[in-house]
Amino acid sequence: MYKVYHEMDITAFIEVMDKKISERSVSTNLKNIRENRGISQSELAEMSGVKLHSIQLYEQRVNDIDKAQAQTLFKISLALGCKMEDLLENPAVLP
Repeated sequence: MYKVYHEMDITAFIEVMDKKISERSVSTNLKNIRENRGISQSELAEMSGVKLHSIQLYEQRVNDIDKAQAQTLFKISLALGCKMEDLLENPAVLP
């Protein structure tokens, strides 16, 4: 159901927390591509027709871009000039 952190030995706890921190600190593919193109989130929202708030949530990993609608991925990828797969965080999960 959930991990019981207070029952872990200190080494296991540190490993789990290090992993969680490293997962959060790495920029998403969307953010990397957008920044490399020199495009702000607002500009991307306007260019793609995807709401600014949605783009922010994908970049912050609040919403999982791997579960986004194909139409949303298509619009963003078209605006950024990349493939839809380039935006995904775990493309190996695809069939």
